[in-house]
Amino acid sequence: MPSSLGVSRSSSTPSGGIGWLKFALEENGKGIRAALLHISEQAELKDFCFARSEYRGVQGLADEVDPNVLRDLAISLIHNTNTKPLLLLGLAEDTPPGLFADGLGVRLPCCRIGLTRTSQHPKDSPLAQRPGRHQLLWETTRPGAESRIQRLLRSFQKHTDLSVPFERAEAGLQEAYSDVAVQGMVATGLITIYRLPPVNATQADRHSLVSRLHRVLTLPSRDIVQYQLTWTGELMPFQQEGVQAFLDNHRLLLADDMGLGKTIQAIAALRILKARDELTTCLVAAPASILDQWRREIDKWAPELTAIIIRGPKSERRWQWQSKRDVKLISYDMLRAEYSDRQSPAFSLHWNVAVADEAQRIKNRNETSRALKSLRRTRSWALTGTPIENHEEELASILEFVDHDGRGTPPRYVPGVALRSRHSQLQLRRKKGDVLENLPPKQITMVPIELTPRQRISYDRAERDGIVYLKSLGTEVGIQHVLELITRLKQICNADFQTGESCKLEDIKDRLGQLTAQGHRALIFSQYTSDSSGVAAAANYLRGFNPLTLTGQDHTSNRPAIIEQFKTNDKHKALILSLRVGGLGLNLQEASYVFHLDRWWNPAVERQAEDRTHRMGQTVKVNVIKYSCINTIEQRIDEILVRKQELFDQLVDDVSLSLSAKLTREELFGLFGLDESVGQK
Repeated sequence: MPSSLGVSRSSSTPSGGIGWLKFALEENGKGIRAALLHISEQAELKDFCFARSEYRGVQGLADEVDPNVLRDLAISLIHNTNTKPLLLLGLAEDTPPGLFADGLGVRLPCCRIGLTRTSQHPKDSPLAQRPGRHQLLWETTRPGAESRIQRLLRSFQKHTDLSVPFERAEAGLQEAYSDVAVQGMVATGLITIYRLPPVNATQADRHSLVSRLHRVLTLPSRDIVQYQLTWTGELMPFQQEGVQAFLDNHRLLLADDMGLGKTIQAIAALRILKARDELTTCLVAAPASILDQWRREIDKWAPELTAIIIRGPKSERRWQWQSKRDVKLISYDMLRAEYSDRQSPAFSLHWNVAVADEAQRIKNRNETSRALKSLRRTRSWALTGTPIENHEEELASILEFVDHDGRGTPPRYVPGVALRSRHSQLQLRRKKGDVLENLPPKQITMVPIELTPRQRISYDRAERDGIVYLKSLGTEVGIQHVLELITRLKQICNADFQTGESCKLEDIKDRLGQLTAQGHRALIFSQYTSDSSGVAAAANYLRGFNPLTLTGQDHTSNRPAIIEQFKTNDKHKALILSLRVGGLGLNLQEASYVFHLDRWWNPAVERQAEDRTHRMGQTVKVNVIKYSCINTIEQRIDEILVRKQELFDQLVDDVSLSLSAKLTREELFGLFGLDESVGQK
């Protein structure tokens, strides 16, 4: 008698799909394992059960194992599964002739398959599987040519290599019997586990046996394989799911963590739409700094697609709009300029797909946001790792683009239950820790540091004089005056204006001396660019490490060359970037250390910057070092932001705060011991 987990009898009515029966000998020769993988007519995982029987001393399956042992295993699986397929397939190499002769006693059509793989791609590439030549060895009466079973089999042959489900079933067996709980049950004899329950990716323990089996058994999307496209690289399973989500949903907010390849997923989906003849017009709006990267990724991942960047004076943009290209790429600023001309092709054409990359750029209901939402479109896709940075109104604005086609009255969302409900229906989000099990960790180190003596004198004088000035303004004092003083004090924390002394840069210099000797390279971020306290100052201070710099002052056409120089020439031990330019659209896994020379008011922007290096392809731990000068404005702001972030994290997952937007007047004035009422008229 088998011992089982939740065993129940199957329904006598077939529920559709194909059952793939796989046998495998244990390496120690002490047992035989069997798996039944049930795939629905839509190529979805429907059921999986597995069994084991004691059997010693065998060297082969189809030739040497007693067929009765295999038959008992097969019958046990069929009777202990909740779903019954229309057809049962077995591999000729491990299924002896006659095993299915009577339909295993349940009159189930059965067929043995002899396969020859024709794919020239790696066997384990889910995007490269192609149907192979095969021989159908019917053990029961062959169904008619136009029967439901034959149509089902032809459909699978058209879209999927018939060997793939057998390979998945065998992988499922290996995964199952590597589980400690299953191993503990082997001593009880025959084991059958039926019916994998569905996995909710946001709730299930990704390390549980059920979750692991789902990942192993799920077939690649038919849309990804059916067009027999040759891919430049292999999409990971979660990326395949993202591609399928784009294909299945006209309206989607892809909110994956930074570094999970949102751009590549969107491009792969566009490529498949092109193969389906569903794509002739696509408009991608993105920050100007990453438009060239978009074009490069399209060339790499979707060579069938043609693309052009819309930029330059109006006379040049006219012919660019008229060009016959599949994808038009435009910056948000240029799209806003086009919006002033209501006859612009951007708004007169109908787009099959409109994509908003770094969609936090439309978080405010301004002219840029209105321009994007005015596009007439069939599909609305938004990509952003931070759909909320400051408050729920930002999410509402982004969803107003996603949840509309540009015709008629657009939705108007407000914070509340309805918005959150719709958000849950439109957003797909995956975190690195959930999908990149082999990604090295990111370690964040907060470094409180003392100002140099000269910095301290300059800082104390500036703060004292600044407070006197604020008080002298009386009722005229405003938030902008407070922010100006904060900026000046933060710059002094970076470096003294008069002497150039810098406690932070001196610490970075010492650390780089040790790190570069060990083969490490670094990214250094600052929100400032000046030669007194920003990127230029850091580059001069650290010139012994041959640093490169990248700021908004570098023309967009020159930025790819700077990045490529850093990636390919390891004599440049550091790349110093302005936070706004360097925080978007870059892949810099060559660096393993990240230094924040100064802290941005919005922690989400900092995380975006850090994730230029902490992303797929990174092979070593990423160390992030953030400085905060002791007894300065930096320390006081940090304390407030920590409290704010902790409160906000209770409400929304992985969002961030903006100082100017989220600190109250009382908190801002309180930074300098001022009564908030002095700024009130």
